[in-house]
Amino acid sequence: MIRILNNGRITSRISNGGSYDGEKDMGDLNDWRLLSSDSNDILSGSYGLLTERSTTLYHTYGVVKAAVNKQVEYAIGDGLVFRSQPDSATLGINKDDAKEWGKKFQKIVHYYSQEMNFYEKQATLFRSALYSGDSLLFFERDENGKLVDVIETLNNQINWDYNENGYTLGIKHDKWLRRKGIMKSDGTAIDFQDENGNQNVIQFYIKELARQLRGYPLAYSVINLARNDDTYSDAKTHRAVMESIMVATAKLNGTDLDKQLTSMANTNKVNKSKNTIIETASNVIANVKKLGTGNILKLNNSEDFEFNDIKTASNNDDAFKKWNLNYVAMATGTPPEVILSKYESSFTAHKGALNDFVKSYTKKRKTFERTVMSVWIREVAKDAIAQGLISAPGFFEGGKLIQQAYLQGMYLAPIVGHINPLQEVNAQIKEVNAGFDLKSNMAARRGNEWTNFFPEWVEEMEEYNKVSPEYIAQQVFTNENKESK
Repeated sequence: MIRILNNGRITSRISNGGSYDGEKDMGDLNDWRLLSSDSNDILSGSYGLLTERSTTLYHTYGVVKAAVNKQVEYAIGDGLVFRSQPDSATLGINKDDAKEWGKKFQKIVHYYSQEMNFYEKQATLFRSALYSGDSLLFFERDENGKLVDVIETLNNQINWDYNENGYTLGIKHDKWLRRKGIMKSDGTAIDFQDENGNQNVIQFYIKELARQLRGYPLAYSVINLARNDDTYSDAKTHRAVMESIMVATAKLNGTDLDKQLTSMANTNKVNKSKNTIIETASNVIANVKKLGTGNILKLNNSEDFEFNDIKTASNNDDAFKKWNLNYVAMATGTPPEVILSKYESSFTAHKGALNDFVKSYTKKRKTFERTVMSVWIREVAKDAIAQGLISAPGFFEGGKLIQQAYLQGMYLAPIVGHINPLQEVNAQIKEVNAGFDLKSNMAARRGNEWTNFFPEWVEEMEEYNKVSPEYIAQQVFTNENKESK
């Protein structure tokens, strides 16, 4: 056993080369570059650069863009719909009154969302946080305190390089790193809530580590791999272009090849009319000659062209690309089948991949519901009550517990979709019949507002039954029975 005094601490190293820091032989990991275990130290040196590079990858690298967009489409879609379900027991009111209050309130939320285009802004917020790290939602009010609008912005509104006076990465916090506000890029400090408890701004991001103040882009762990693969893909595209062009080196001994090419190009000018030339024969900057077909260059006996041999990609190219795709898929929590929208395996394999994906994006959606949606609902309720649009006795006086009881509910998200429609619809029918879900929820997930949809459905079914073959047959059978009696 070897004992080493290291910064005042005694460490041990087993004589056979084993150790507690991963080394098999002493010093074999000395070049291993380490990241701090502090969730914010990892970002403190280059957060702005990380978010900009991740944003660039989103715009230029299809795999990362697809991974981000699939998460947004499945988790948020065209916007989460709020279904109000007040807690009647805590509020001390009967269930029918609570139900009627909930119906009215969820319509108010819907009208606010439409007025401020919040359904669309939800997806923008979610997407921006995934590809850049975090995003912001600002609340705009008029001089009377009435909620006027909500404005979604990118995280470049935060001065990430501000790390003084109780700020880290531009986030104001207490000694426990509980977030209090932000320092904007223009030098303006703004708290998340004002002195009256009104929300000024929401910071949305996916927290991965304890006391993390800023968000990591979805592809941050594979940013180098993604960039290199993007460069490799560009190189292959350039090579494909080169394959369509005859590239050669001229070995000349006195022949003026440029003069021949210029003469040929001049004969290929396009005259729209007698005096107007709309296409030049040669591009002086690029030294490109626009030739016609069937041109023959004249060379001396000792002269020749040496055509370039375009190298083909490795035989392992396809496997390499698939490996990169799988690696990015693992890092982003988006299965490769979902990234590609390409499903070639069995139903079981497809369903298994989709089930894994559902767990991945549902977790992020729940964070979005708690961080953004619940705060939005609270601010809408406060504004609606203040405007006299709805009555909520005790809402302001009863504190947070009463407010939470009023604002209980659920958020309806996009339906996953069917791989085997008959099998899965039958499963949903059994879920409803067993009491695991509501018919109204099933309808709402398909974009149908239940309070309007259900009466119309009943009316339509009554009309259909009057002329349906089954109804007519039943009527004939009933009449025959009456006549026989």
